[in-house]
Amino acid sequence: MELVTAQMTITTVEPRHLLVPLDAPIPASAARPLTEALTIHLVRVACDDGSVAWGEAWWADAAEVDEAIATLGPVVCGADPLDRGALWERMVDRLTGMKQPLPGGAAALSAIDVALWDLAGRAAGMPVYRMLGGRRLARLDAYALGIYLEEPDIAARKARELLERGFHALKIKFGAGLERDLAVLEAVREAVGPQVPVLVDANQAGTDRAAAMEVGAALDRHEAFWYEEPLPPGDWSDYVALRHALDTPIAGGERLRSPGAFLEALRVGALDVAMPDVRLCGGITGLVKTAELSRWFGVRVSPHNWISRLGAIASAHAAVTLPNCLMTEIEATPTVVDQRLLDPPLRLEDGFVVVPEGPGLGVTVNESFVEEFATGA
Repeated sequence: MELVTAQMTITTVEPRHLLVPLDAPIPASAARPLTEALTIHLVRVACDDGSVAWGEAWWADAAEVDEAIATLGPVVCGADPLDRGALWERMVDRLTGMKQPLPGGAAALSAIDVALWDLAGRAAGMPVYRMLGGRRLARLDAYALGIYLEEPDIAARKARELLERGFHALKIKFGAGLERDLAVLEAVREAVGPQVPVLVDANQAGTDRAAAMEVGAALDRHEAFWYEEPLPPGDWSDYVALRHALDTPIAGGERLRSPGAFLEALRVGALDVAMPDVRLCGGITGLVKTAELSRWFGVRVSPHNWISRLGAIASAHAAVTLPNCLMTEIEATPTVVDQRLLDPPLRLEDGFVVVPEGPGLGVTVNESFVEEFATGA
C-alpha cells in the first residue's frame, strides 16, 4: 500500500535567540569561561498547514545567525519539506556560491535541516530514524560530560555521581596544565575503577605538536579511552603525527562545518573517531553524510554535543541508524533547559539514550519557554 501524504509548503523560517540563566554555573573549560547563562540559537520553520518544527544552530554570534537565516530562508520558503534532500543541496549551493563565506551559514543550514527532517517525519507518521532507513543499534550508548577544569577531589566526586546516575563512560577536560590535568585523571580513575572508559578532551589547548605529544604519551600510560581535539585543526599534519605515535585513539571534528571538511581529515588519516555536531556540520543530513564518508576510511563516529537537548535528540535519531557509531555525548550538568524546553524531555535509561518513537523527532519545543527567555537579538 502506497503511503500518501498531503503536500505542505514552508511559509516562514525565523530565528529565536534565548538567554537562559543557570542556577549553578557550569565550570570553565579550555574553550570557554565559567558559564552562568546559556545562549541558545533556535530556528523555527512553519508550514501553511500549521505544522511547526525547530532546529538549533551552534554559533556564537546571534546577528550572524540572523543574517544566515535571512539568506537561506528564501531558499526553502515555498517548498515542501519532504524535499529535504534537494533543499539541503540548494542551501549548500547558495552558501558556496557566495563571493565571501557567510559566517553562521553552516549553523543556520544545520538548524533548518533538522527542522525539515522533523516536519517530514511528522507528515509520514514515523520517527526520523525510520525515515533514515531504520535502526542499526538497539540502544544508543552515551558518555557523560560534566567534569571540567576543577580540583581533583571535586572531579572524583562528580565521577562517582555520574556512575550512580547510570552512565558507564565519562569525559574529563584537560587544559589546566599537564601536572594538574593528570592529577584529575588519576583521581577520576581511582574513583571509578579500571573498567570505566575515561575520555579526555583537550579543547585544542595544545600549544604545539611537542606539547600535545607529551600529553598523549601520558594518556597512553593512563589508558585513556581517547584524546580529543589535542590541537586546533589546520592542515591536519599534527593530528596525523599524533595518531601514528600514540596508542590512544585521536578524536575530533566538532567544529567542522561540512562533510567535505571531514573528508579532508579522513583522507590524510587524522582521526580515529569523527565527531560531527548536528548543529554545525549540516544537520541530520550532514551528520549522516559524514558518517558514510568515515565508514569508507574505517573511522568510527561519535556525535558531539554540548548542553543542547534538541541537538542530542536529532543526533540520536541519526546515530542509531549508523553502522559505525561508537556512542554519543550527553552533557550531564542539570539545567532548567533539560525539563522545560522539550516535551517530552530527553530520557536516559542505564546510560543509554532513549530515542523517541513519535513522528518526526518525537518531541515538541515549548514555545512558552522560548518566549520567556527570548532576547531582542
